[in-house]
Amino acid sequence: MVKRMAALLLALLIMAGSCLADPAWKENTPAQSVLKTYITNVNGFLAENGEKPVNSIFEQFDSFAELGITGEDNAEMPEDVTVTVYLYERTINYLLLRVNDANRFPRIAGAFLRALNPRTFTQEETLKVPAERAGEAVKKPKDSFQDEVEEEKLNGTSPRVFYAYFPDQYHDGVNWMQMMIIFPMEGCWNEETGIVDADTSTSAPDRDADQDQGYEGYFPDDGYNHYEVFSTPTPEPDSPAGEYDPY
Repeated sequence: MVKRMAALLLALLIMAGSCLADPAWKENTPAQSVLKTYITNVNGFLAENGEKPVNSIFEQFDSFAELGITGEDNAEMPEDVTVTVYLYERTINYLLLRVNDANRFPRIAGAFLRALNPRTFTQEETLKVPAERAGEAVKKPKDSFQDEVEEEKLNGTSPRVFYAYFPDQYHDGVNWMQMMIIFPMEGCWNEETGIVDADTSTSAPDRDADQDQGYEGYFPDDGYNHYEVFSTPTPEPDSPAGEYDPY
């Protein structure tokens, strides 16, 4: 009897620990529920890519959430990977993923891209463009870049993705890779499966030949026509024009 009680107590403690490890999601609005489902899908692909899950929520409001991947679950402060999300009432507006390690960026960004449509996008193809952009940062670690965001095309019928790289952004020796995902308008998003009826006919711009050499085993040579991507250099991140905020 004593052994049974001890085993039951141990099982309860394990279950309690598992519950505490999960971030405490708010679901006051439909958009918060969509975000929870999306991040749950992201976490599955992060595991497949060999990365830790999004395991900490720092702030959570009806229109805004600050999340992160941290060494310990439910940490109080952001660390090497942050996820800032802006929400409408019923769907996600846009998301900013920031990673301070170019080597990890393709695996993490790829998981966020794949979760946009788990039924269609594969691991290999969603790693390609993030790997290419991380390769740019590795090749020229002191040169910043930031894709131009076209405001008139925000929240269309398909997801839009933009990249940036900010070397030593806060003068602390840390370099940040950034990916911005602008989500489709309401009606083009399915909580369980991702984007429905997304337009995948757009193609990425032509790139220099020396940028098509691949990165960490991935070779971006197929045009990658799932997202609209624009590559226009912008001023240094510490200049007034260096940061973009559509609102």
